[in-house]
Amino acid sequence: MRTLLISKDNLLINMVNNFGKSKDDSVTIYEENSDPVKVLSNILSVQPSVLIIDDDYLSPDTVSVLESLRKVNSKIKIIFVTSDSSIELGKAVSQLGIYFYAIKPIEEEEFKTLFNSLLISRTK
Repeated sequence: MRTLLISKDNLLINMVNNFGKSKDDSVTIYEENSDPVKVLSNILSVQPSVLIIDDDYLSPDTVSVLESLRKVNSKIKIIFVTSDSSIELGKAVSQLGIYFYAIKPIEEEEFKTLFNSLLISRTK
C-alpha cells in the first residue's frame, strides 16, 4: 500500500509514520507547498493507493483538489482530516467518496484502527 500524506501537522505525520508503514508499504509526506496545482501534480506523480489530506493545510482549496483528483482517479482511498466541523464542508466532501472523515484532534487508537482496516481491505 502506497500512502501519501499532505500535511504539516506533526501529530498527524507521527501517527502516519507509526501506523502507515509495514514491510510492504511506503509512506510519503508532502509538506512542501500548499499551491493546489502543485499538490495535485504531486498526488498524480506519486500515485498513492491511500491519500490522507489535511484540510487545514490546503484550505480553502481542498475540495477543488479532491474534485479534480476524482476525475482522474476514482479508486484512490481518501482519508480527509480537518479541524473544521462545519456541515457545509462535510456535505461537500462526502459527495467525493471519502473513505474516512476525521475531525481533529484524532486519537491514536482511532488512527491505528483506520490503518488496520485499510490493510484488511487491501487483502480482500
